[in-house]
Amino acid sequence: YVPVAAMAELDGLPPDLVLPPVDIPPLPHAARLRCWRLHLGPRARDLEPAIGEVARRFRYEPRTIAAICAGLPAGPLTAETLAAAARAQVPLDTGDLAQAVTPRFRDEELVLPPAQRRQVEEIHNAMRRLAEVHYGWGTARAWSEGGISVLFAGPSGTGKTMAAEVLAARLAMPMYRIDLSQVVNKYIGETEKNLKRLFDMADVADAILFFDEADALFGRRTEVRDAHDRYANLEVSYLLERMERFKGLAILATNRRKDLDEAFLRRLRYIVEFPPPDVPQRRAIWECVIPPEVDAGDLDLDFLARQFQLTGGSIRSVVFNACLQSAAGPGDDARRLAMPEVLVAVKRECEKLGRGVSPEQFGPWLAAVEALRDG
Repeated sequence: YVPVAAMAELDGLPPDLVLPPVDIPPLPHAARLRCWRLHLGPRARDLEPAIGEVARRFRYEPRTIAAICAGLPAGPLTAETLAAAARAQVPLDTGDLAQAVTPRFRDEELVLPPAQRRQVEEIHNAMRRLAEVHYGWGTARAWSEGGISVLFAGPSGTGKTMAAEVLAARLAMPMYRIDLSQVVNKYIGETEKNLKRLFDMADVADAILFFDEADALFGRRTEVRDAHDRYANLEVSYLLERMERFKGLAILATNRRKDLDEAFLRRLRYIVEFPPPDVPQRRAIWECVIPPEVDAGDLDLDFLARQFQLTGGSIRSVVFNACLQSAAGPGDDARRLAMPEVLVAVKRECEKLGRGVSPEQFGPWLAAVEALRDG
């Protein structure tokens, strides 16, 4: 027998009587899978092959698995119910290191070119089949049961965050946003400790980690000039190593891909470039972002898409500002958008972005736009 004591019981003992703590690794996937099947009993047959994915995503000990199964509702079970019960056991406390993100967008609202659409679909399918490939196809040993790390690169407003939220919704996984620029600035010298806590939580909770402003930490290497540079290099090395061991989905976003270190880019499973939308895509975005409660029958969406080269984020901002302007104006209570209000909002959005707008771009609505703006 090996005597085991809880750490709380060792307080106050002389240091020479206490051996160093031992980190006990989690059960291997095969043992977790057997444990789930044992405690689910006959109902396990109806949940294959989803049980294998639950066993991969949640690295629980037998006692926790038994408690989850004991608390499940009677009757037939779905894979979604089982995953939700497993996730409910995890205390998702990230402090101020990350913010929980509630997915807001549906899959059909994500407007991308066909090539990028296929890449996002590949990421979704890869996550769905990760357990099967690791443990059925035997890749787990060579790849250390690793998950998927991807980079979303492109200008602001082109759909990087939306794509991450769509993946989170489709995979039924919680998503946490980490602003690396804030982490680096706030935790100089302590970033490694905090990132370890974050990855450990995400590994257990089966969460998606969305790292915004990835270039803040993964920029091109420069010579070490001071302690700040030394800490930054250590933090980059640790985060790269931890991402390779992370068993979930890590998404990094940047609008400055050219500033990223090539050695870092080679470690990523997927790199998805998000370009500014073309005319047909802008037309589809205009149609998607206008709420169904709003009467937009008077809008010429083809004209708007053709005349103004806006990203999806800017189009969403224009529609919101136009709704505010229309709701505050005189007239009836109808929820209606007209071209003059929308074009004024477009002009202000372009000015905010530092772009000039020529009078010719407003076409036949120029006089109405000027009257509304001056009024």
